[in-house]
Amino acid sequence: MGEIAEMMLDGILCEGCGVYMGDECGHPRRCRSCQRDAIPQPGKVACPTCGKRVKAIGLTQHMQGAHIKGARQ
Repeated sequence: MGEIAEMMLDGILCEGCGVYMGDECGHPRRCRSCQRDAIPQPGKVACPTCGKRVKAIGLTQHMQGAHIKGARQ
C-alpha cells in the first residue's frame, strides 16, 4: 500500500481530499469541508448539467433559467 493511503487510514490525512489533519488517531477521518459535502441535503438533487444542488421541485425551472436561456444568448 502507498504512503498516502496509509496516512489516510491512520487519520493523518483527510480520507476525502488528502488535506493534512494533524497527528494520527488510528482511524480514517474527514476534514470539515469533506464532512459537509458528504451530508446529503434533504429534498435536493444535483443538476445534471452543472452539478448545482437545487430542490427537486425546482430542477425544471433551474434548467430552463440557467441552461436553456443561457444557450440562446
